[in-house]
Amino acid sequence: MSQKKDFIKDTVVYGLGSGIKKFIGLFLLPFYTRALTPSDYGILETLGTSVFFVSAFLNMGLDSASGFYFFKGKDDREKGEIIFTVFVLRLASAIPALILSFFSSQLSKILFGTEQYTYVIFFSCMSLPIGLLVSEQSHLYRFYRSPWKYNTVTIIQSLASIIAGISLVVILKYGVLGAQMASVISSSAIVIFSFFNFAKNKYTYHFNFVFAKKMLKYGFPLIWAGIASWFFISSDRYFLLHYKNLQEIGYYSIGATFSQPINLINMAVQMSFGVLFYSEYNKEIDPLKKDSRKLIKDVFSLFLFVTVIIASFLSIFGIELIGIITTKDYLLGALAIPLLTFSAIFDQAFQITALGITLREKTWYFTIIIVITAIFNVIANFILIPKYSFVGAGIATLLSYILYWSLAYNISQKFFKVNHDLIRLFSFIIITFGISCVIPFFQIYLNIHLNILVKSAVLIILIILPFVLKIVSYREVISYLSGFVKKKND
Repeated sequence: MSQKKDFIKDTVVYGLGSGIKKFIGLFLLPFYTRALTPSDYGILETLGTSVFFVSAFLNMGLDSASGFYFFKGKDDREKGEIIFTVFVLRLASAIPALILSFFSSQLSKILFGTEQYTYVIFFSCMSLPIGLLVSEQSHLYRFYRSPWKYNTVTIIQSLASIIAGISLVVILKYGVLGAQMASVISSSAIVIFSFFNFAKNKYTYHFNFVFAKKMLKYGFPLIWAGIASWFFISSDRYFLLHYKNLQEIGYYSIGATFSQPINLINMAVQMSFGVLFYSEYNKEIDPLKKDSRKLIKDVFSLFLFVTVIIASFLSIFGIELIGIITTKDYLLGALAIPLLTFSAIFDQAFQITALGITLREKTWYFTIIIVITAIFNVIANFILIPKYSFVGAGIATLLSYILYWSLAYNISQKFFKVNHDLIRLFSFIIITFGISCVIPFFQIYLNIHLNILVKSAVLIILIILPFVLKIVSYREVISYLSGFVKKKND
């Protein structure tokens, strides 16, 4: 139980910092949606997708490799060498980013048919190495289990985002250029502040060629996995751009924005669970690793309980939320919320339940799985987007994540078997997902008005459902919460 309470404690603390970051996105949304059109959001989403694609190359699989080898370090000196080696490799990504920036005008012409967005693309190129450095710095807080320090630097970044975003987009009216500039400024601020206030004392300032070789070898298969993941995570934006228009991408982007609370939880779980699990796994004497297996099972059930309920809330009240925070021009985006929130759930479900592949260092499996999923996603987008536009893109994304999870789960079970009660868990997911899709569909397409009381009653029933299905127990939930409060007070 103490392991699960530690997981909850770290997750909540990390979630607080990540929540602040996600809150800034929602805080700026009312300003941005009144200063930018759905087509402008389509441009930002397309550029974000492009940055993600290039980052898959420049990342070199180091996010996973650094975490894996950090915990293999014999002492603080060796661990300091490992993280400094990663830092240097991240800095090296600035070279290809600068080269790419010289072709900003050509890229603007290719993507949007005009050179009007040359400077926007230039700042997108600059965001590449900065984004990788932000990732590297944030990993240090995980490795050294310093969630409150992570929250401090997150607040710094959040304040910078607010000031830069409102100044450049709303006051100076720089449009999409201002939005990209604000992103680069706030990310740069977090790298500088984090380095001088935390990271510089952890580095040993010695580049370790042996560990560099090991990490690059470990991460090399993940480069191709990252590229393939781009096809099933982000290629739908290009299908929408080809078959539809930037406005449709804008609706899709708004749906993705309102699914951010799930991504917030995912981020918090990633920062807490991996460190906790590998620490416990390496300490556990039992060769069968019974406690480690039970930890995965319990965390997975708890994760689904929390995220599925939140996804249901966002979907059921999606139209009201979008109407309050943005304008009526974006209401169609509510149709994408259930599809993208449940996609995010399966994304993190894979991270929790497919640890067997990582434990056996069989990372090539991830590449094979993700290539299969990417091919499936491209075919699904090709079929669904021309017929159903951004809703079709959401369906393709959800189906792809389900396929990805199922393949990774079944392979992982061969290496590290965990007995999950999948029948109960999927009964819960299917029921809640169905209701989450039906309600916004009825409201938008059939023009059926459902008042707040009816929706609230439906949500309460869904909250009770996991207790009825015995996915979690009331006593267990109370125990988790009381344990967290006690640790916080201590």
